[in-house]
Amino acid sequence: GGAGGGGGGVGGGVGEGVQASFEDLDDYLEALYDDSLAVKVNSTAKIAALAQRTDQLEPFLMHEALLGALARVLREDGRRSVDLATNVLSVFFAFSHFSQLHQVISEHQVGDATMRLMEMEFKRTDLREKEEGRPFSDIVMDALENASIDSKAAKTMRSVKKQDKLLYLCSYLLLNLSEDVTVERKMKKRRIVDYMLRLLERLNVELLILAVTFLKKLSIFEENKERMLQLKLVEKLLKFVPVKNEVLTVQTLRLLHNLSFDAEMRKAMVKGGLIPRVVGLMRSAPDIQPIVMGLLYHLSFEDTWKSMFTYTDAIDTLYELVLQVEDLRGAPELVALAVNLTQNSKNAEAMVGGERFQALLNHAIEHRDDLCFKIVRNISQHDNKSLKLRFRGFLDSLVDILKDSDSAPELLVEVLGTLGNLAIPEFDYAELIAKFDVLPFLSTFLQTGAQYIHGVVEDDILLEVVIFIGTVCTASTAGPVADAGLPGLLFSLLGEKKEDDEMVLQISFAFHRLLFHEPTRDALLEHQQIVYYLVDLMFDKNTEVRRTADNCLDLIAATSEAWEEEVRCMKFEVYNHEWLEGVDSGRGSVPGVGMGREMNLDDDDLEVDHTFHEGPEEEGEDGDGHVWQGSDELGDFETYDDVDLQLEPSEVGLGADMARYQDWR
Repeated sequence: GGAGGGGGGVGGGVGEGVQASFEDLDDYLEALYDDSLAVKVNSTAKIAALAQRTDQLEPFLMHEALLGALARVLREDGRRSVDLATNVLSVFFAFSHFSQLHQVISEHQVGDATMRLMEMEFKRTDLREKEEGRPFSDIVMDALENASIDSKAAKTMRSVKKQDKLLYLCSYLLLNLSEDVTVERKMKKRRIVDYMLRLLERLNVELLILAVTFLKKLSIFEENKERMLQLKLVEKLLKFVPVKNEVLTVQTLRLLHNLSFDAEMRKAMVKGGLIPRVVGLMRSAPDIQPIVMGLLYHLSFEDTWKSMFTYTDAIDTLYELVLQVEDLRGAPELVALAVNLTQNSKNAEAMVGGERFQALLNHAIEHRDDLCFKIVRNISQHDNKSLKLRFRGFLDSLVDILKDSDSAPELLVEVLGTLGNLAIPEFDYAELIAKFDVLPFLSTFLQTGAQYIHGVVEDDILLEVVIFIGTVCTASTAGPVADAGLPGLLFSLLGEKKEDDEMVLQISFAFHRLLFHEPTRDALLEHQQIVYYLVDLMFDKNTEVRRTADNCLDLIAATSEAWEEEVRCMKFEVYNHEWLEGVDSGRGSVPGVGMGREMNLDDDDLEVDHTFHEGPEEEGEDGDGHVWQGSDELGDFETYDDVDLQLEPSEVGLGADMARYQDWR
């Protein structure tokens, strides 16, 4: 459906005005064996007229000889007469509307004959272009303009209309048959994609709609899409966005949406200037709007293309639509596009320029709409300080939503995320914390086995709580944060979520914020195992985790005399572990001898294993017995032979005797 009408479609129905009767089928069959082409054309026209009555096809099915004769005439004489081929195809086209009759069409090899007819018609078109030395579309336009005054032009138009009608029937018949994937794959081998692209050069709108519809179906398969890319389909489709015929525009948008799942196709669309064309359709009718938004959403994937929307009406239209739509869940494409585009700083600024900021925030707060807050959260994440400062007047309202027991988990995630993005010195969170008693509220989420009003606390909420704790920890709030026990709770959470890379990263960032201030730093370093865990994170595959752990260790070394030397030594081991292992293997160390701390990361409390390793002792060059035994285990800090080095850092004056490190420096 969707591509056009029934039997005729282009230029009227086949067999219109022809008088025919089922009682004369035998006579029509006999005429198919006549030597005269005109007699065959007349007979097939009458048969075609009867076939238009799709509710009365049973007589045809019972007349096997008639169907066989029609298929034979199509194969043998179809190339000789466009009218004859059109008449015969219209009969089988009527059958193609019924899936249970596709086998009848296949048995008579009508699909093969149809593909051959299409190939022949395209060759005729190529020959005409070669003879006249100009594109077929120019030939048709010229004939269309002069048909009323030039007999040659009129003849050309009659020929073009007949050819368009035949191509329409061929294409529609094949489209119906292609519901069988096996048949469609056979068509692909016969270059059906190439044929459909050739139809895009025609000017008949019904034929164009049919071609685009068929291409949309074909585009589902990867091999067809690759061929479309080679034939530069996107460039051929741009001229249809938009056009006066709404059906053609919509079908083209649907096809482009299918193609836009492919990165190369998206690149071709952007390069061809599709974005401003489609942006102009954003205010289309409700049934078209989701297609438009979905296509633009795909085109907004790449960061380099997001800025292209800034110079169109896209941002203004999005802002208006977001405030107009009562239930954003009913417009997922709209929300997805708005979220994607506001990841670009210029788009975000344009979205809330002037009084729009207050209107958008008020709308999100009033409706408690988590999808609208997704957009707000994106706006809050950019480094534009003046933009962040505009949130000052809404902090109380955001915390109200945060502490409201009726707030859904999805809403809580977005509000926490928004607050977590507002980490700027101009915001003094001390007053906010005191006014709303925020810290005890946050600590409840971090408790082991914590329960939220809507059930168990999900990791998405925990992640945002961790980020928000890092945000609110400033010089004026560090004392209350430490008193609320948040550093210890974060440390415990690290042990519970050590397999979650994103959680580990955000907790590490929070640690970095806490280590800047003495009260939270002291509270954090009460858990001495945290230092060894940070060293272990320096072997993590994630670059950001390694960098953050390194920064945390630098802060600890710079602010704690007790840890300065040990942190420096452990970092040296991390950065030079390959060299150290090479030195160790060159010296022929004895297995079983170790010197360094081993972390037992399997325990949730991240306790350090201070076990002394038994084994034969091999003296170093100076005879002091401090032999380094390398390890391939990440975070595996070997034990020293010295008994005093088995003690806690607080019990040993680290740095007092640098000679103990001379073996491997």
